[in-house]
Amino acid sequence: MSDHSDNPRPVSAKRAGAVTIVGQLVKALVQLVGLIAFSHLLSPRDIGIFTMLVVVLSLGELLRDFGLSQASIQTAVLTQRQASNLFWSNVLIGVVMACTLYTAAPALADLYGEPALRTVAPWVALAFIINALQAQFQVRLTRDLRFVALTATDASAQVMGLVAGLIAAVEGLGYWSLVIQMLVIYASVLAQRAVIADWWPGRPRRTDGMVALYRFGLHSGLAQLTNYVAFNADSYVVGTRWGASALGIYNRAFQMFTVPASQLLAPLTNVVLPYLSKRHHDSDSFYPFLLKVQVFISVVLTGLFSIAASLAAPIVITALGQQWRESAPLLSILSIGGAIQVLSYVTFWAYLASDNTRPLLFSALVTRSILVLCIIGGSTMGLTGVACGVTAGLTAAWFINLAWLKRCNHMPISSFAKSGLHVLLCGAVAGGMGWYLVTHLVHASPLGSMLVGVPAVTAIYISLIMSSRSVRTLFRDAVDPIVARLGGPYPRYSRSHCGPSSEHVQDGNQAQPVFTDSRIQQVTDDESATIPRHQSRQ
Repeated sequence: MSDHSDNPRPVSAKRAGAVTIVGQLVKALVQLVGLIAFSHLLSPRDIGIFTMLVVVLSLGELLRDFGLSQASIQTAVLTQRQASNLFWSNVLIGVVMACTLYTAAPALADLYGEPALRTVAPWVALAFIINALQAQFQVRLTRDLRFVALTATDASAQVMGLVAGLIAAVEGLGYWSLVIQMLVIYASVLAQRAVIADWWPGRPRRTDGMVALYRFGLHSGLAQLTNYVAFNADSYVVGTRWGASALGIYNRAFQMFTVPASQLLAPLTNVVLPYLSKRHHDSDSFYPFLLKVQVFISVVLTGLFSIAASLAAPIVITALGQQWRESAPLLSILSIGGAIQVLSYVTFWAYLASDNTRPLLFSALVTRSILVLCIIGGSTMGLTGVACGVTAGLTAAWFINLAWLKRCNHMPISSFAKSGLHVLLCGAVAGGMGWYLVTHLVHASPLGSMLVGVPAVTAIYISLIMSSRSVRTLFRDAVDPIVARLGGPYPRYSRSHCGPSSEHVQDGNQAQPVFTDSRIQQVTDDESATIPRHQSRQ
Protein backbone atom coordinates (compact mmCIF):
# COMPACT_ATOMS: atom_id res chain seq x y z
CA MET A 1 0.00 0.00 0.00
CA SER A 2 1.16 3.49 -0.73
CA ASP A 3 2.37 6.02 1.77
CA HIS A 4 -0.15 8.15 3.52
CA SER A 5 -0.14 11.80 4.41
CA ASP A 6 0.00 12.76 8.07
CA ASN A 7 -2.26 15.72 7.47
CA PRO A 8 -5.16 14.70 5.30
CA ARG A 9 -6.97 17.54 3.67
CA PRO A 10 -10.54 17.90 4.93
CA VAL A 11 -13.25 17.83 2.33
CA SER A 12 -15.74 20.65 2.69
CA ALA A 13 -19.43 19.88 2.70
CA LYS A 14 -19.86 22.32 -0.15
CA ARG A 15 -17.51 20.34 -2.37
CA ALA A 16 -18.75 16.95 -1.17
CA GLY A 17 -22.36 17.95 -1.71
CA ALA A 18 -21.65 19.52 -5.09
CA VAL A 19 -19.74 16.48 -6.34
CA THR A 20 -22.42 14.11 -5.08
CA ILE A 21 -25.31 16.07 -6.52
CA VAL A 22 -23.66 16.74 -9.89
CA GLY A 23 -22.67 13.10 -10.23
CA GLN A 24 -26.13 11.89 -9.36
CA LEU A 25 -27.70 14.34 -11.77
CA VAL A 26 -25.48 12.95 -14.53
CA LYS A 27 -26.43 9.41 -13.53
CA ALA A 28 -30.11 10.32 -13.38
CA LEU A 29 -29.89 11.92 -16.82
CA VAL A 30 -28.26 8.82 -18.29
CA GLN A 31 -30.90 6.60 -16.71
CA LEU A 32 -33.66 8.87 -17.95
CA VAL A 33 -32.27 8.69 -21.49
CA GLY A 34 -32.13 4.92 -21.17
CA LEU A 35 -35.65 4.80 -19.79
CA ILE A 36 -36.97 6.73 -22.77
CA ALA A 37 -34.85 4.98 -25.41
CA PHE A 38 -35.53 1.43 -24.23
CA SER A 39 -39.24 2.21 -23.95
CA HIS A 40 -39.27 2.99 -27.67
CA LEU A 41 -37.08 0.02 -28.65
CA LEU A 42 -38.50 -2.72 -26.42
CA SER A 43 -41.95 -4.10 -25.73
CA PRO A 44 -43.69 -4.14 -22.34
CA ARG A 45 -43.04 -7.89 -22.20
CA ASP A 46 -39.28 -7.36 -22.65
CA ILE A 47 -39.24 -4.85 -19.80
CA GLY A 48 -41.39 -7.15 -17.67
CA ILE A 49 -39.13 -10.18 -18.12
CA PHE A 50 -36.09 -8.22 -16.99
CA THR A 51 -38.01 -6.71 -14.06
CA MET A 52 -38.92 -10.21 -12.87
CA LEU A 53 -35.22 -10.98 -12.60
CA VAL A 54 -34.45 -7.63 -10.97
CA VAL A 55 -36.75 -8.61 -8.10
CA VAL A 56 -34.68 -11.75 -7.53
CA LEU A 57 -31.40 -9.94 -8.14
CA SER A 58 -32.24 -7.30 -5.53
CA LEU A 59 -32.87 -9.96 -2.90
CA GLY A 60 -29.68 -11.78 -3.82
CA GLU A 61 -27.65 -8.56 -3.66
CA LEU A 62 -29.05 -7.81 -0.23
CA LEU A 63 -28.13 -11.26 1.05
CA ARG A 64 -24.78 -11.10 -0.72
CA ASP A 65 -23.72 -7.91 1.08
CA PHE A 66 -25.98 -8.09 4.16
CA GLY A 67 -24.61 -4.90 5.66
CA LEU A 68 -20.90 -5.75 5.36
CA SER A 69 -20.20 -2.66 3.26
CA GLN A 70 -21.84 -0.40 5.84
CA ALA A 71 -19.93 -2.19 8.59
CA SER A 72 -16.66 -1.52 6.76
CA ILE A 73 -17.46 2.17 6.38
CA GLN A 74 -18.82 3.02 9.80
CA THR A 75 -16.15 1.36 11.93
CA ALA A 76 -13.57 3.69 13.49
CA VAL A 77 -10.67 1.34 12.73
CA LEU A 78 -10.47 -1.00 9.74
CA THR A 79 -7.33 -3.09 9.49
CA GLN A 80 -5.95 -4.63 6.34
CA ARG A 81 -6.78 -8.08 7.67
CA GLN A 82 -10.37 -7.09 8.46
CA ALA A 83 -10.85 -5.54 5.02
CA SER A 84 -9.42 -8.65 3.36
CA ASN A 85 -11.65 -10.95 5.40
CA LEU A 86 -14.70 -8.89 4.47
CA PHE A 87 -13.64 -9.00 0.81
CA TRP A 88 -13.46 -12.79 0.80
CA SER A 89 -16.70 -13.02 2.78
CA ASN A 90 -18.41 -10.97 0.08
CA VAL A 91 -16.93 -13.13 -2.67
CA LEU A 92 -17.93 -16.40 -0.99
CA ILE A 93 -21.52 -15.25 -0.49
CA GLY A 94 -21.60 -13.87 -4.04
CA VAL A 95 -20.57 -17.21 -5.52
CA VAL A 96 -23.18 -19.01 -3.41
CA MET A 97 -25.90 -16.60 -4.55
CA ALA A 98 -24.86 -16.96 -8.20
CA CYS A 99 -25.03 -20.75 -7.99
CA THR A 100 -28.39 -20.54 -6.25
CA LEU A 101 -29.93 -18.36 -8.97
CA TYR A 102 -28.42 -20.57 -11.68
CA THR A 103 -30.03 -23.70 -10.25
CA ALA A 104 -33.31 -21.92 -9.43
CA ALA A 105 -33.86 -20.65 -12.98
CA PRO A 106 -36.38 -23.38 -13.95
CA ALA A 107 -38.35 -22.80 -10.74
CA LEU A 108 -38.47 -19.05 -11.44
CA ALA A 109 -39.72 -19.69 -14.95
CA ASP A 110 -42.51 -21.87 -13.58
CA LEU A 111 -43.39 -19.36 -10.84
CA TYR A 112 -43.87 -16.48 -13.26
CA GLY A 113 -45.06 -18.63 -16.16
CA GLU A 114 -42.32 -17.15 -18.36
CA PRO A 115 -40.05 -19.73 -20.10
CA ALA A 116 -37.51 -17.06 -21.12
CA LEU A 117 -36.31 -16.84 -17.52
CA ARG A 118 -34.67 -20.26 -17.86
CA THR A 119 -32.02 -18.88 -20.21
CA VAL A 120 -31.73 -15.31 -18.88
CA ALA A 121 -31.38 -16.04 -15.14
CA PRO A 122 -27.97 -17.80 -15.36
CA TRP A 123 -26.45 -14.74 -17.04
CA VAL A 124 -27.97 -12.37 -14.51
CA ALA A 125 -26.40 -14.52 -11.79
CA LEU A 126 -22.97 -13.23 -12.87
CA ALA A 127 -23.91 -9.89 -11.31
CA PHE A 128 -23.58 -11.41 -7.83
CA ILE A 129 -19.95 -12.33 -8.37
CA ILE A 130 -19.03 -9.03 -10.04
CA ASN A 131 -20.59 -6.93 -7.29
CA ALA A 132 -19.05 -9.10 -4.59
CA LEU A 133 -15.60 -8.42 -6.02
CA GLN A 134 -16.33 -4.69 -6.24
CA ALA A 135 -17.75 -4.06 -2.75
CA GLN A 136 -14.56 -3.52 -0.75
CA PHE A 137 -12.97 -1.36 -3.45
CA GLN A 138 -15.97 0.93 -3.12
CA VAL A 139 -15.52 0.90 0.65
CA ARG A 140 -11.88 1.94 0.25
CA LEU A 141 -12.76 4.91 -1.94
CA THR A 142 -15.57 5.90 0.41
CA ARG A 143 -13.38 5.82 3.51
CA ASP A 144 -10.80 7.94 1.71
CA LEU A 145 -13.53 10.50 0.86
CA ARG A 146 -12.72 10.21 -2.83
CA PHE A 147 -16.05 11.53 -4.02
CA VAL A 148 -14.89 12.44 -7.50
CA ALA A 149 -13.52 8.94 -8.08
CA LEU A 150 -16.73 7.33 -6.87
CA THR A 151 -18.88 9.64 -8.93
CA ALA A 152 -16.78 9.42 -12.08
CA THR A 153 -16.63 5.62 -12.07
CA ASP A 154 -20.35 5.35 -11.46
CA ALA A 155 -21.33 7.87 -14.13
CA SER A 156 -18.92 6.54 -16.77
CA ALA A 157 -20.12 2.99 -16.16
CA GLN A 158 -23.71 4.12 -16.65
CA VAL A 159 -22.79 5.66 -19.99
CA MET A 160 -20.91 2.57 -21.18
CA GLY A 161 -23.76 0.31 -20.12
CA LEU A 162 -26.32 2.49 -21.85
CA VAL A 163 -24.36 2.50 -25.11
CA ALA A 164 -23.89 -1.28 -25.03
CA GLY A 165 -27.54 -1.88 -24.19
CA LEU A 166 -28.85 0.44 -26.89
CA ILE A 167 -26.65 -1.17 -29.53
CA ALA A 168 -28.02 -4.56 -28.52
CA ALA A 169 -31.60 -3.25 -28.57
CA VAL A 170 -31.16 -1.75 -32.04
CA GLU A 171 -29.84 -5.11 -33.21
CA GLY A 172 -33.10 -6.68 -32.06
CA LEU A 173 -31.90 -8.56 -28.98
CA GLY A 174 -34.94 -7.56 -26.93
CA TYR A 175 -34.70 -8.21 -23.21
CA TRP A 176 -31.12 -9.41 -23.65
CA SER A 177 -30.14 -5.78 -24.24
CA LEU A 178 -31.10 -4.96 -20.65
CA VAL A 179 -29.02 -7.86 -19.36
CA ILE A 180 -26.06 -6.66 -21.41
CA GLN A 181 -26.49 -3.12 -20.11
CA MET A 182 -26.51 -4.31 -16.50
CA LEU A 183 -23.45 -6.55 -16.80
CA VAL A 184 -21.43 -3.87 -18.63
CA ILE A 185 -22.24 -1.35 -15.88
CA TYR A 186 -21.21 -3.69 -13.07
CA ALA A 187 -18.06 -4.93 -14.82
CA SER A 188 -16.99 -1.38 -15.68
CA VAL A 189 -17.41 -0.19 -12.09
CA LEU A 190 -15.37 -3.15 -10.83
CA ALA A 191 -12.53 -2.62 -13.31
CA GLN A 192 -12.24 1.11 -12.69
CA ARG A 193 -12.44 1.00 -8.90
CA ALA A 194 -10.03 -1.91 -8.58
CA VAL A 195 -7.44 0.13 -10.48
CA ILE A 196 -7.83 3.44 -8.64
CA ALA A 197 -8.60 2.27 -5.09
CA ASP A 198 -4.91 1.83 -4.17
CA TRP A 199 -5.76 -1.29 -2.21
CA TRP A 200 -5.62 -5.02 -2.74
CA PRO A 201 -6.96 -7.80 -0.54
CA GLY A 202 -4.68 -10.22 1.25
CA ARG A 203 -5.47 -13.81 2.06
CA PRO A 204 -8.10 -14.43 4.75
CA ARG A 205 -6.60 -14.57 8.25
CA ARG A 206 -7.95 -14.75 11.79
CA THR A 207 -8.05 -11.31 13.44
CA ASP A 208 -9.83 -9.38 16.17
CA GLY A 209 -12.92 -7.29 15.55
CA MET A 210 -14.62 -9.45 12.95
CA VAL A 211 -17.49 -10.46 15.24
CA ALA A 212 -18.47 -6.81 15.77
CA LEU A 213 -18.36 -6.16 12.03
CA TYR A 214 -20.50 -9.19 11.24
CA ARG A 215 -22.94 -8.25 14.02
CA PHE A 216 -23.35 -4.76 12.60
CA GLY A 217 -23.87 -6.24 9.15
CA LEU A 218 -26.55 -8.55 10.52
CA HIS A 219 -28.52 -5.67 12.06
CA SER A 220 -28.16 -3.57 8.94
CA GLY A 221 -29.05 -6.47 6.69
CA LEU A 222 -32.21 -7.28 8.62
CA ALA A 223 -33.43 -3.70 8.26
CA GLN A 224 -32.66 -3.77 4.54
CA LEU A 225 -34.45 -7.10 4.22
CA THR A 226 -37.67 -5.52 5.50
CA ASN A 227 -37.25 -2.75 2.94
CA TYR A 228 -36.65 -5.27 0.17
CA VAL A 229 -39.83 -7.19 0.94
CA ALA A 230 -41.87 -3.99 1.04
CA PHE A 231 -40.47 -2.28 -2.04
CA ASN A 232 -40.49 -5.35 -4.25
CA ALA A 233 -43.86 -6.70 -3.18
CA ASP A 234 -45.62 -4.68 -5.87
CA SER A 235 -43.45 -6.07 -8.68
CA TYR A 236 -43.85 -9.61 -7.37
CA VAL A 237 -47.64 -9.29 -7.10
CA VAL A 238 -48.01 -7.73 -10.54
CA GLY A 239 -45.66 -10.23 -12.19
CA THR A 240 -47.25 -13.33 -10.71
CA ARG A 241 -50.87 -12.19 -11.14
CA TRP A 242 -50.82 -10.48 -14.55
CA GLY A 243 -47.59 -11.51 -16.29
CA ALA A 244 -44.63 -9.81 -17.94
CA SER A 245 -46.51 -7.27 -20.09
CA ALA A 246 -48.47 -5.85 -17.14
CA LEU A 247 -45.30 -5.77 -15.07
CA GLY A 248 -43.57 -3.85 -17.85
CA ILE A 249 -46.36 -1.23 -17.85
CA TYR A 250 -46.14 -0.88 -14.07
CA ASN A 251 -42.35 -0.81 -14.08
CA ARG A 252 -42.15 2.18 -16.44
CA ALA A 253 -44.32 4.23 -14.08
CA PHE A 254 -42.41 3.01 -11.04
CA GLN A 255 -39.05 3.84 -12.61
CA MET A 256 -40.13 7.40 -13.37
CA PHE A 257 -41.43 7.72 -9.81
CA THR A 258 -38.23 6.47 -8.14
CA VAL A 259 -35.64 8.53 -10.04
CA PRO A 260 -35.76 11.62 -7.76
CA ALA A 261 -35.49 9.62 -4.53
CA SER A 262 -32.98 7.00 -5.64
CA GLN A 263 -30.65 9.38 -7.46
CA LEU A 264 -30.76 12.39 -5.14
CA LEU A 265 -31.95 11.49 -1.64
CA ALA A 266 -30.03 8.27 -1.06
CA PRO A 267 -26.61 9.73 -2.01
CA LEU A 268 -27.30 12.89 0.01
CA THR A 269 -27.21 10.66 3.08
CA ASN A 270 -23.42 10.73 2.68
CA VAL A 271 -23.42 14.51 2.94
CA VAL A 272 -26.15 15.17 5.50
CA LEU A 273 -25.49 12.40 8.02
CA PRO A 274 -22.05 13.45 9.33
CA TYR A 275 -23.31 16.88 10.31
CA LEU A 276 -26.49 15.61 11.86
CA SER A 277 -24.39 13.11 13.81
CA LYS A 278 -22.25 15.93 15.24
CA ARG A 279 -25.38 17.71 16.44
CA HIS A 280 -27.43 14.84 17.85
CA HIS A 281 -26.34 15.49 21.45
CA ASP A 282 -27.53 19.10 21.19
CA SER A 283 -31.28 19.16 20.70
CA ASP A 284 -31.20 22.97 20.41
CA SER A 285 -29.36 22.71 17.08
CA PHE A 286 -30.16 19.17 15.90
CA TYR A 287 -33.86 19.49 15.16
CA PRO A 288 -33.77 23.08 13.81
CA PHE A 289 -31.05 21.95 11.41
CA LEU A 290 -33.02 18.84 10.45
CA LEU A 291 -36.14 20.93 9.88
CA LYS A 292 -34.23 23.15 7.44
CA VAL A 293 -33.10 20.02 5.61
CA GLN A 294 -36.69 18.78 5.40
CA VAL A 295 -37.99 22.08 4.07
CA PHE A 296 -35.27 22.32 1.44
CA ILE A 297 -35.58 18.84 -0.03
CA SER A 298 -39.37 18.64 0.28
CA VAL A 299 -39.94 21.99 -1.44
CA VAL A 300 -37.69 21.03 -4.36
CA LEU A 301 -38.81 17.43 -4.87
CA THR A 302 -42.50 17.94 -4.13
CA GLY A 303 -42.54 20.46 -6.95
CA LEU A 304 -41.17 17.81 -9.32
CA PHE A 305 -43.67 15.21 -8.14
CA SER A 306 -46.49 17.75 -8.48
CA ILE A 307 -45.60 18.23 -12.14
CA ALA A 308 -45.34 14.47 -12.70
CA ALA A 309 -48.69 13.78 -11.03
CA SER A 310 -50.63 16.49 -12.89
CA LEU A 311 -49.04 15.99 -16.31
CA ALA A 312 -48.48 12.23 -16.23
CA ALA A 313 -50.37 11.49 -19.45
CA PRO A 314 -48.55 14.00 -21.69
CA ILE A 315 -45.23 13.16 -20.03
CA VAL A 316 -45.59 9.41 -20.59
CA ILE A 317 -46.88 9.71 -24.17
CA THR A 318 -44.23 12.28 -25.15
CA ALA A 319 -41.30 10.53 -23.49
CA LEU A 320 -42.16 6.85 -23.82
CA GLY A 321 -44.70 6.60 -26.62
CA GLN A 322 -48.32 5.58 -27.05
CA GLN A 323 -47.71 1.92 -26.15
CA TRP A 324 -47.01 3.01 -22.55
CA ARG A 325 -50.08 5.25 -22.08
CA GLU A 326 -51.46 2.83 -19.48
CA SER A 327 -48.53 3.81 -17.25
CA ALA A 328 -49.80 7.41 -16.96
CA PRO A 329 -52.44 6.96 -14.22
CA LEU A 330 -50.01 4.80 -12.28
CA LEU A 331 -47.38 7.55 -12.44
CA SER A 332 -49.89 10.10 -11.15
CA ILE A 333 -50.74 7.99 -8.11
CA LEU A 334 -47.15 6.97 -7.37
CA SER A 335 -45.97 10.59 -7.59
CA ILE A 336 -48.21 11.46 -4.65
CA GLY A 337 -46.50 8.75 -2.65
CA GLY A 338 -43.12 10.00 -3.84
CA ALA A 339 -43.70 13.44 -2.32
CA ILE A 340 -44.57 11.80 1.00
CA GLN A 341 -41.59 9.47 0.80
CA VAL A 342 -39.32 12.53 0.69
CA LEU A 343 -40.54 13.44 4.18
CA SER A 344 -39.95 9.89 5.39
CA TYR A 345 -36.32 10.18 4.30
CA VAL A 346 -35.90 12.97 6.85
CA THR A 347 -37.15 10.71 9.63
CA PHE A 348 -34.72 8.04 8.42
CA TRP A 349 -31.83 10.49 8.79
CA ALA A 350 -33.09 11.39 12.27
CA TYR A 351 -32.99 7.72 13.30
CA LEU A 352 -29.43 7.29 12.04
CA ALA A 353 -27.96 10.52 13.38
CA SER A 354 -29.49 10.04 16.84
CA ASP A 355 -28.21 6.44 17.15
CA ASN A 356 -31.72 5.00 17.29
CA THR A 357 -30.96 2.00 15.10
CA ARG A 358 -33.00 -0.46 17.15
CA PRO A 359 -36.15 1.72 16.97
CA LEU A 360 -35.39 2.11 13.26
CA LEU A 361 -35.48 -1.66 12.82
CA PHE A 362 -38.74 -1.99 14.76
CA SER A 363 -40.27 0.90 12.86
CA ALA A 364 -39.20 -0.66 9.56
CA LEU A 365 -40.84 -3.94 10.51
CA VAL A 366 -44.13 -2.19 11.29
CA THR A 367 -44.25 0.30 8.41
CA ARG A 368 -43.04 -2.15 5.76
CA SER A 369 -45.57 -4.73 6.89
CA ILE A 370 -48.30 -2.12 6.49
CA LEU A 371 -46.97 -1.27 3.03
CA VAL A 372 -47.05 -4.91 1.94
CA LEU A 373 -50.60 -5.33 3.23
CA CYS A 374 -51.68 -2.17 1.37
CA ILE A 375 -50.15 -3.50 -1.85
CA ILE A 376 -51.79 -6.90 -1.51
CA GLY A 377 -55.14 -5.32 -0.67
CA GLY A 378 -54.88 -2.84 -3.52
CA SER A 379 -54.05 -5.57 -6.02
CA THR A 380 -57.70 -6.65 -5.93
CA MET A 381 -58.39 -3.48 -7.96
CA GLY A 382 -55.74 -4.10 -10.60
CA LEU A 383 -52.60 -2.10 -11.37
CA THR A 384 -54.22 1.14 -10.19
CA GLY A 385 -54.98 -0.50 -6.87
CA VAL A 386 -51.36 -1.59 -6.47
CA ALA A 387 -50.19 1.99 -7.04
CA CYS A 388 -52.76 3.26 -4.52
CA GLY A 389 -51.51 0.67 -2.04
CA VAL A 390 -47.93 1.91 -2.40
CA THR A 391 -49.00 5.51 -1.81
CA ALA A 392 -51.17 4.57 1.18
CA GLY A 393 -48.35 2.58 2.74
CA LEU A 394 -45.84 5.42 2.30
CA THR A 395 -48.29 7.86 3.88
CA ALA A 396 -48.79 5.66 6.92
CA ALA A 397 -45.03 5.19 7.27
CA TRP A 398 -44.39 8.94 7.55
CA PHE A 399 -46.88 9.47 10.36
CA ILE A 400 -45.75 6.34 12.22
CA ASN A 401 -42.09 7.38 12.03
CA LEU A 402 -42.90 10.86 13.34
CA ALA A 403 -44.75 9.39 16.31
CA TRP A 404 -41.99 6.85 16.93
CA LEU A 405 -39.27 9.53 16.92
CA LYS A 406 -41.26 11.66 19.34
CA ARG A 407 -41.35 8.72 21.73
CA CYS A 408 -37.75 7.54 21.42
CA ASN A 409 -35.96 10.84 20.78
CA HIS A 410 -38.39 13.59 21.86
CA MET A 411 -38.72 14.90 18.32
CA PRO A 412 -40.88 18.06 18.07
CA ILE A 413 -43.13 16.44 15.51
CA SER A 414 -45.60 19.32 15.26
CA SER A 415 -43.06 21.53 13.46
CA PHE A 416 -42.09 18.76 11.05
CA ALA A 417 -45.69 17.71 10.42
CA LYS A 418 -46.90 21.28 9.84
CA SER A 419 -44.14 22.19 7.39
CA GLY A 420 -44.47 18.86 5.60
CA LEU A 421 -48.24 19.10 5.28
CA HIS A 422 -47.99 22.69 4.06
CA VAL A 423 -45.59 21.68 1.27
CA LEU A 424 -47.77 18.68 0.36
CA LEU A 425 -50.89 20.86 0.26
CA CYS A 426 -49.15 23.38 -2.00
CA GLY A 427 -48.10 20.57 -4.31
CA ALA A 428 -51.61 19.10 -4.36
CA VAL A 429 -53.26 22.44 -5.17
CA ALA A 430 -50.70 23.31 -7.85
CA GLY A 431 -50.95 19.84 -9.36
CA GLY A 432 -54.74 19.87 -9.33
CA MET A 433 -54.90 23.26 -11.03
CA GLY A 434 -52.33 22.16 -13.60
CA TRP A 435 -54.28 18.99 -14.35
CA TYR A 436 -57.52 20.95 -14.80
CA LEU A 437 -55.73 23.42 -17.06
CA VAL A 438 -54.34 20.84 -19.49
CA THR A 439 -57.41 18.57 -19.52
CA HIS A 440 -60.25 21.11 -19.67
CA LEU A 441 -58.91 24.47 -20.83
CA VAL A 442 -56.00 23.66 -23.12
CA HIS A 443 -56.71 21.27 -25.97
CA ALA A 444 -53.24 20.61 -27.33
CA SER A 445 -50.92 17.77 -28.23
CA PRO A 446 -49.08 16.01 -25.39
CA LEU A 447 -46.00 18.13 -26.04
CA GLY A 448 -48.09 21.30 -26.15
CA SER A 449 -49.77 20.36 -22.89
CA MET A 450 -46.36 19.99 -21.27
CA LEU A 451 -45.16 23.34 -22.61
CA VAL A 452 -48.19 24.99 -21.03
CA GLY A 453 -48.58 22.84 -17.94
CA VAL A 454 -45.03 22.74 -16.58
CA PRO A 455 -44.61 26.54 -16.29
CA ALA A 456 -48.15 26.89 -14.95
CA VAL A 457 -47.74 24.26 -12.22
CA THR A 458 -44.32 25.64 -11.31
CA ALA A 459 -45.57 29.21 -10.99
CA ILE A 460 -48.61 28.22 -8.92
CA TYR A 461 -46.51 25.99 -6.67
CA ILE A 462 -43.86 28.63 -5.99
CA SER A 463 -46.52 31.24 -5.24
CA LEU A 464 -48.22 28.95 -2.74
CA ILE A 465 -44.95 27.94 -1.07
CA MET A 466 -43.88 31.55 -0.65
CA SER A 467 -47.24 32.44 0.91
CA SER A 468 -46.13 30.89 4.21
CA ARG A 469 -43.69 33.11 6.06
CA SER A 470 -42.33 30.29 8.21
CA VAL A 471 -41.70 27.96 5.27
CA ARG A 472 -40.29 30.82 3.23
CA THR A 473 -37.87 31.72 6.01
CA LEU A 474 -36.83 28.12 6.62
CA PHE A 475 -36.27 27.52 2.91
CA ARG A 476 -34.15 30.64 2.58
CA ASP A 477 -32.13 29.73 5.68
CA ALA A 478 -31.71 26.16 4.44
CA VAL A 479 -30.23 26.93 1.03
CA ASP A 480 -26.91 28.24 2.29
CA PRO A 481 -26.24 25.66 5.04
CA ILE A 482 -27.15 22.73 2.81
CA VAL A 483 -25.53 23.80 -0.43
CA ALA A 484 -22.66 25.96 0.79
CA ARG A 485 -21.75 25.31 4.42
CA LEU A 486 -23.73 22.29 5.46
CA GLY A 487 -21.76 21.94 8.65
CA GLY A 488 -18.27 23.16 7.93
CA PRO A 489 -15.51 20.90 6.62
CA TYR A 490 -15.70 17.18 6.98
CA PRO A 491 -14.09 16.08 10.23
CA ARG A 492 -10.44 15.25 9.88
CA TYR A 493 -9.60 11.58 10.07
CA SER A 494 -6.40 11.04 12.00
CA ARG A 495 -4.48 8.39 13.88
CA SER A 496 -5.54 9.67 17.28
CA HIS A 497 -8.75 9.47 19.27
CA CYS A 498 -9.98 6.45 17.44
CA GLY A 499 -13.07 5.08 19.09
CA PRO A 500 -16.06 3.02 18.21
CA SER A 501 -18.71 4.75 16.19
CA SER A 502 -22.42 4.33 16.37
CA GLU A 503 -24.08 1.58 14.44
CA HIS A 504 -26.13 2.85 11.56
CA VAL A 505 -28.57 1.05 9.34
CA GLN A 506 -29.01 1.97 5.70
CA ASP A 507 -32.34 2.16 3.97
CA GLY A 508 -33.24 1.52 0.37
CA ASN A 509 -33.11 -1.36 -2.06
CA GLN A 510 -29.48 -0.78 -2.84
CA ALA A 511 -26.76 -0.25 -0.22
CA GLN A 512 -25.53 3.33 -0.06
CA PRO A 513 -22.30 4.36 1.74
CA VAL A 514 -22.92 5.86 5.16
CA PHE A 515 -20.35 8.06 6.88
CA THR A 516 -20.24 8.58 10.61
CA ASP A 517 -18.47 11.24 12.61
CA SER A 518 -15.80 8.80 13.66
CA ARG A 519 -12.04 9.04 13.44
CA ILE A 520 -10.87 6.48 10.93
CA GLN A 521 -7.40 5.03 10.73
CA GLN A 522 -5.89 2.47 8.45
CA VAL A 523 -3.63 -0.27 9.75
CA THR A 524 -1.16 -2.31 7.77
CA ASP A 525 -1.22 -6.07 7.70
CA ASP A 526 1.06 -5.91 10.74
CA GLU A 527 -1.65 -5.27 13.33
CA SER A 528 0.66 -3.25 15.58
CA ALA A 529 1.93 -0.81 12.93
CA THR A 530 -0.41 2.11 12.39
CA ILE A 531 -0.22 4.36 9.36
CA PRO A 532 -2.19 7.53 8.64
CA ARG A 533 -5.04 7.68 6.18
CA HIS A 534 -4.72 8.58 2.56
CA GLN A 535 -4.85 12.21 1.74
CA SER A 536 -8.23 12.90 0.23
CA ARG A 537 -7.71 12.86 -3.53
CA GLN A 538 -10.29 14.27 -5.85
